[in-house]
Amino acid sequence: MGNKIKLSIEDIGFITTFENVTKTNVKDCIIDKDKNKAVFIVAEGQAGMAIGKGGMNIQRLEKKLNKKIEVLEFSSDPLKFISNILRPIKLRDGYISEKSDGTKILHASILKSKFGIVKMKITRAKELVKKYFDINEVIVQ
Repeated sequence: MGNKIKLSIEDIGFITTFENVTKTNVKDCIIDKDKNKAVFIVAEGQAGMAIGKGGMNIQRLEKKLNKKIEVLEFSSDPLKFISNILRPIKLRDGYISEKSDGTKILHASILKSKFGIVKMKITRAKELVKKYFDINEVIVQ
């Protein structure tokens, strides 16, 4: 597994509120102050529960935290995790390679016609894959 997660007091407060409202387990919280947004990474299989029926939990949390809320579902499989991050775009295929120096690279292929939509999510995907997995580089094409 990748690096240890460091959370601020503010992050812990947001996580506690999120978990109390959604009854899910949060793995991480990323606050994007520029966009007034909080991204919560929930345990595998808990995204639907976190969002709630008709997005009810998200609406409650956006009012309570005064931030836009995004939910990402964690996966112990790096390819599935990157697929979750890049949604609604689906991966056509993907694999992990390793250079002779031990550097691991995740390669993900998407439909070219959808590349513009996913481009803004690639930076986050690269950061999160490095954070949770021993992968040094992500290539999305």
